[in-house]
Amino acid sequence: MEWLELAVDVDREAVEATTELFAQYGYNGGVVVEEAIIPQPDEDYVVDLDAPVQVRTYVVADEKAEDTRQRLAEALWHLGRMRQVGELRTQRLKEEDWANAWKAHYQIMRIGRHFVIKPSWLDYTPEPDDRVIELDPGMAFGTGTHPTTRLCLQAIEDYATPNVQRVLDLGTGSGILAVGVARVLPDADIWALDTDPVAVDVAAANVAANGLAERITVERGSLVSGVEPDIHFDLLIPTSSPA
Repeated sequence: MEWLELAVDVDREAVEATTELFAQYGYNGGVVVEEAIIPQPDEDYVVDLDAPVQVRTYVVADEKAEDTRQRLAEALWHLGRMRQVGELRTQRLKEEDWANAWKAHYQIMRIGRHFVIKPSWLDYTPEPDDRVIELDPGMAFGTGTHPTTRLCLQAIEDYATPNVQRVLDLGTGSGILAVGVARVLPDADIWALDTDPVAVDVAAANVAANGLAERITVERGSLVSGVEPDIHFDLLIPTSSPA
């Protein structure tokens, strides 16, 4: 299978609107946001707040790909009337190149007060208060770069109190939010559901990589099928759509 990478450079004020737009067209709503960085002498880096931000997504390179590209380009043109938006760039990738393309632009991220998203292929020494989520998003939605995911993680820190005993992550994608809840609530019973079999496999792998396979139930399903009717959930995370 081949993929079409769609990428654009935008100013910082246009990032959220662009990611929402890309999520409507990208496979499983996946979006990568790459900020320009300035290397530092101690091998750390700072974000260049004056440089454009690159936003990218991927679509299957089938007979519908060109129509998708044109519709996205038109939507970006309209957004460009209000914000600084560059030209839409495209690149065809094979399956194996697609996977590596995600990894090349995916960095360790801090979200909220304590969450740290650590790509599985990068090394990181956690600080004492860090809640590390090891992640390989693969082809599933939920990398930590999309505003919806970031806001949900921040909300988990604020609202996942100790009285929450059962949590449902509906539309779990990569499993990032289910793992985040487990880091905040070590005793909660967590269900992670998705209707996409690819997402279920990815989420199960990420749950296992974080040592949480015994605490998080990952299954293919929805509210209609997959949840026992007599189970009461104290916290529902509806993330089946990035919008």
